[in-house]
Amino acid sequence: FLRVTPGNKYFQSSTRLFIESAENDFPFYNTGVIPNKPDTLRNAGYIKAGILQEFYIRHTSDNISAVRLWLQGSDRNLPQLMSYQGSERKEYQKDIQVRAQYDWRKYSHFLNYHFFTGINSTRLDYHRSTPDFDYVNEESRSRETGFLNHLRIFRKFDDETYATLSLDANYYEVNANNLLRDTGFRKSRMETSLMLNMHFKPSDLFALYILMRAEFYDDKMMPLIPSGGMEWQVFRSLPVVLRLNAARNFHKPTLNDLYWIPGGNPELLPEDGFTGDASLSATFSNSQFTFNTEVTGFASLIENWIIWQPALNGAYYWQANNIRDVYSRGIEYQFNGTYNLGRILFRSGGNYSFTRSTNQNAVHSADNSRNKQLIYIPKHKGGAYISSTWKKYTLKFDVSAIGKRYTTSSNAESSFEQVLNPYLLGKLTASRQFQLKEYFLDMKFTVDNLFDKSYQSILWRPMPGRSFTYTIALTFND
Repeated sequence: FLRVTPGNKYFQSSTRLFIESAENDFPFYNTGVIPNKPDTLRNAGYIKAGILQEFYIRHTSDNISAVRLWLQGSDRNLPQLMSYQGSERKEYQKDIQVRAQYDWRKYSHFLNYHFFTGINSTRLDYHRSTPDFDYVNEESRSRETGFLNHLRIFRKFDDETYATLSLDANYYEVNANNLLRDTGFRKSRMETSLMLNMHFKPSDLFALYILMRAEFYDDKMMPLIPSGGMEWQVFRSLPVVLRLNAARNFHKPTLNDLYWIPGGNPELLPEDGFTGDASLSATFSNSQFTFNTEVTGFASLIENWIIWQPALNGAYYWQANNIRDVYSRGIEYQFNGTYNLGRILFRSGGNYSFTRSTNQNAVHSADNSRNKQLIYIPKHKGGAYISSTWKKYTLKFDVSAIGKRYTTSSNAESSFEQVLNPYLLGKLTASRQFQLKEYFLDMKFTVDNLFDKSYQSILWRPMPGRSFTYTIALTFND
């Protein structure tokens, strides 16, 4: 990777280049076949490269423009499932992404403007075949283009009241084709939305906001999507803050959800429901340490939840579907802190979440998913880290844990209907920075999956065991 940033206070340029590749063949223990055996993942190599060019112009002290151009491409092989024992398959995906954007900002004490316009274009080619029989199973081409426009106006009325008005007008077009079956879609959509956000702070201990949003798409109109919240420091002498938020939730299916080949579903309905959360946070500090902590409870009831899941007809791909009613609720806790012990600085942090997301109303009477946890959503998830820094040496240890996840909507557990077992991952990082006149040299050594755990993030897709990375970054300032 390389980044070059010349410029002065009126004009700056930033050029980033990167290239990354890997053969990506790694050993794993295959539990998807009988008998279980040591195995090696193959046909998982990839190469990707890109360039990001940015220009920034300061016309006046309160008037800034930017132009951004981004080009990125990748060519990746897709390995077979660890449970697959048939003829060898050839499967790969190639994609190119092009983005261009113009951004303008103007600032003043009471009135700020932000406008951007741009285009995003993505091209994706997918191929799957069985070379032994000279047979092509799947050949698809997908093109997606979006023209994006956004205007935001911020108005401060006084120290207690301010408002933000936002207007978005976006046009999307998708062209997806199955070349083998000569089928496909060419669809477009114009989306506009208007949002008004009002903030009030009658005292330094209390604040609240009210947000109103309207959306227009496909000749449909959602005239009112409200939300609101408050923040209250209950006691002046204690740094404890109570936050409450409630909102209507509306999410329309994207063109990919509707028309992706294979797996898109043109019959999808938009999500509609309500969400809310309540949290308590606190910050404590003195000359040697700081400690931040927050606990949050949340709940949502969503009708026509959109979910991508393994195809109901047993096909190899995933498809989009609606779940009639999903009730999601849970609790989250997070903390972080620092402790200065003379010449050594310690940092630590962590998080934990309990999430219960269930299908409240199965679509079919024979569907056993009623009141069952949604697939791939763990009830328990958490992580923590601790690091110490002495001079310019840093040593950091991370640990993350994922609870059991179901892969079928019925939450069945058998030799045919698998669950993904809980796993605990460790990561160790050691780094050192050197300064040599105008040069800065950063060196970092990382051990991922420190405990060499065998695990899967997606069913029958093995993840690497213990691996090592050594990174060198050189910075030169003129």
